[in-house]
Amino acid sequence: MERGRAVRADILTAVEAVRVRAAGNRAQELVAALLVVCFLLLTGCSAIPTTGPVGVISASEGEPDVVAPVFDPEGPAPGATPERILRDFITAGTGASEGYSVARQFLTPELQETWQPEERIVLFRSDPRVEKRETEGVYQIQLETTGTVDSRGVRTNSAAPSTETLGVRMVQANGEWRIDEIPDGIMIAQSSATDLLISHSLYFYSSNYRYWVPDARWFVRRTGVTARIVGTMLAGPAPYLQGSVTSAFPEGVTLARDSIPITSGKASVELSPEVLENATDLGLQQMNQQLQVNLVGLNDVTSVEMTSGQPIQLGEEVPDLIVPELTPDVGGEQVAIAEGELVRVRNGAIVPIDGLPSVSEFEPKAPATSVSGSAYSFVRADRTALFVTAPGSQVREVVAGAALTQPSFDPENWVWTARSARGRSEILALPPGGTEADAVTLAAGWLGDRSVKDLRISRDGSRALFVTDRGGSSEILLAGITRSAQGAPQTLTTPLSLPVTGPAGRPIETAKWAGQSTIVASSLGAGEEATPLILQLSGEQEAMAGLVGVLGISAGSDAEDTFYAQAGDTLYRRIGTSWVDEELKVVDPAFPG
Repeated sequence: MERGRAVRADILTAVEAVRVRAAGNRAQELVAALLVVCFLLLTGCSAIPTTGPVGVISASEGEPDVVAPVFDPEGPAPGATPERILRDFITAGTGASEGYSVARQFLTPELQETWQPEERIVLFRSDPRVEKRETEGVYQIQLETTGTVDSRGVRTNSAAPSTETLGVRMVQANGEWRIDEIPDGIMIAQSSATDLLISHSLYFYSSNYRYWVPDARWFVRRTGVTARIVGTMLAGPAPYLQGSVTSAFPEGVTLARDSIPITSGKASVELSPEVLENATDLGLQQMNQQLQVNLVGLNDVTSVEMTSGQPIQLGEEVPDLIVPELTPDVGGEQVAIAEGELVRVRNGAIVPIDGLPSVSEFEPKAPATSVSGSAYSFVRADRTALFVTAPGSQVREVVAGAALTQPSFDPENWVWTARSARGRSEILALPPGGTEADAVTLAAGWLGDRSVKDLRISRDGSRALFVTDRGGSSEILLAGITRSAQGAPQTLTTPLSLPVTGPAGRPIETAKWAGQSTIVASSLGAGEEATPLILQLSGEQEAMAGLVGVLGISAGSDAEDTFYAQAGDTLYRRIGTSWVDEELKVVDPAFPG
């Protein structure tokens, strides 16, 4: 999946460069479109994941508008009981055509006018239970749920199935039972969800416009979903990303019509007049870039045209326009510890780091390095001190504390860590060359009494990944990072929870980024078998083969080719679904970041 995004990044970068330079030149613009078509045909690459569990499905190349397999539910049966009406109404929610016209037949005329089917989607795993209550006409539907999707397409999964009860009021209309009151939304069986829902990542700019930040959403798989994707993108990022990412589109800009025509690969996006208010060439070109990255590869889209009554001219190329990275590359080298010293692991060999001072006297553990390799950090073995160093520099102790986590470098070379302070976890970020006195302490009241076991900053610098523990129960949290204009971290947003439980109920103790939308996670323990997991922000979860004695994991730009696990002092690499001994005696390997 990350490899597909990297390919997509390369082609988008090339096409956008041509399109900006070719603004107003139709011939050159056509060449750019043809280049994309040729590339997509050669690679057969899809922009959306094609495999996974409930709610993850892709648009195939050549599909006109992500049209789902035909679901043709029946309307109300004459003389049906209230219980039958409710069960059939749930089934009718699978028919999205014509505005859920079949499902609306189960409602009273008044409710038909106001019912919002996609306000909330409840995913359930076993047959719904319908019960009559004591009050005449009052019923309830009980569901064993696995998750929900809200009106913005934000999905919330349950770590374990839970029960939800929906209250319903039935009345008789013309001698037939109909639903007069029921919460907005539809209910989808897990077995049907793969055919009914599509997962698609929206993209927003990082605060410095250097990176694309993915925002996984879910949409009902039906005609018009392309417009729904753009409309949702225009409405802004998911709550946990608000303030940490940026949209090029001014607040209030909407789609001017409910469809996006696609002609010869070009998507024509008609926008409301607000898009032109105080617009600059730079702003318009940034908007165009954002539409490109959100739509290219979906439904045969190879280029995008913005219109507002007429085609919007992007103007001359602006020197300040940055083409963001879609998949930041951290390279293939890792930093690790061998015989008490920091080393690099490169091409299956242990390589000394030129110019780096000896660190053995500081009992190094859990090292980290910046993407450029210009700075290194590690904690003492007892996790009471954090150190930084660099080639040609001395080793400096910069943070003292208890239960310090492995340091993490962000793209601005700030060093992040968490420590225990007064019974709570405290999040620190140190500027390049700084000391504890210069550190920014980021409030995270939402942690409560959870302790932080691992903290990793995303390669775009916009998100912080936490592994937390409360009484032996683990939780993975993803928070946005807000920054000043100078790039200094300021706050952490209220996080998104990624419910996950290790096999056999073992708690997750570590997690690492493996690209922009992928996380690898594992339990740890010298004498226990661990089953490392691969998690997608879109909800997929894949269990790897078990490995005894896992003490740490690491991942590069994807989880396919650069996923490693340390067991004892032996480094293993993922090959397919197996672990292969790299025959290297190193501990605590880590990719840059």
